[in-house]
Amino acid sequence: PEASAGAYFGPVHYETFAEPTFVWQSTGFSDAFESKLSLVPLIFGTLKATIFGMLFAAPIALMSAMYTSQIMSLRLRRYIKPTFEIMGSVPTVVIGFMAALWLAPILHEHLTAFFLFLLALPISVILATLLYEAAHARWQVKRYTNGYEFITMMPVVVLTITISTAMGYALDHLLFGGGLAQWLFQTMGTQVDQRNSIIIGFALGFAVIPTVYSISDDALSNVPRNLTAASLALGASRWQTLWHVVVPTASPGIFAALMVGLGRAVGETMIVLMATGNTPIIDWSLFNGMRTLSANIAVEIPEAPLGETLYRTLFLSGVLLFCATFVINTFAEVVRNRLRKKYGQY
Repeated sequence: PEASAGAYFGPVHYETFAEPTFVWQSTGFSDAFESKLSLVPLIFGTLKATIFGMLFAAPIALMSAMYTSQIMSLRLRRYIKPTFEIMGSVPTVVIGFMAALWLAPILHEHLTAFFLFLLALPISVILATLLYEAAHARWQVKRYTNGYEFITMMPVVVLTITISTAMGYALDHLLFGGGLAQWLFQTMGTQVDQRNSIIIGFALGFAVIPTVYSISDDALSNVPRNLTAASLALGASRWQTLWHVVVPTASPGIFAALMVGLGRAVGETMIVLMATGNTPIIDWSLFNGMRTLSANIAVEIPEAPLGETLYRTLFLSGVLLFCATFVINTFAEVVRNRLRKKYGQY
């Protein structure tokens, strides 16, 4: 009875529970324990981890590819692109280890500073860009920084991190009585786990960025130069040429990069296994962890009796992952072919 379609994908009213719910709990401590094998929390955790990872990885990877392929100096690009690709060779177990034992405690201690940084970074970059344009109008600084613009932004990012950290300490003591995490728990009842969805977004995004960047950069770089030259000759700026000519032409490759990155995020195991609390819950909160299908297989398979219900359920989880990646890749191929036909790349 614990292995029916209704038990896997529907709410079940278990003994001592107030109402039907979705629960994954394969083992217990008493002889009267009843296995709870709902796959819904695991599917939800997989979607949640994938969404947070892609929200972090996709903008960084795509914007980096646009900049390096169309704007950055060719001399500097020879070093930047291999650096991104080397990131892809870092073992995921190392990324998960660093996220769990190094990044998670730091972020938990500086939670206020982290949110301040997210708020302050766009503002500081916009202000720095306005100053850069004003300096160009007066002193022609673009003549010396053409193709190296991002270097002028690096001090801005470092300064923003420094100011956010200092203000975070002050706000923690002034507004939250010593810590945002404690204040959220006492005031709003929100438990802030050290290994939460924010950590997964960073760690999983770090693993996905090289894949999305490499494919997108190749797609953008392979746009025929006569198209960009014609756009520039007609008076368009480099940004206008990139946005209205290069990106639409390279959109099949960009979409394929996003789908490959999405498939990588869906099937990732070691990062989500080490950097989450492995709690099979259904909650969109940033401050909670999750358990994914792939991590659940890694956790449960050593203890699953051969041929029993749990063992077969884990194989069903693997089939669901296979079906998910198959659907994603099929959808990506259909859309990519349509984009190729639309923009004339046969």
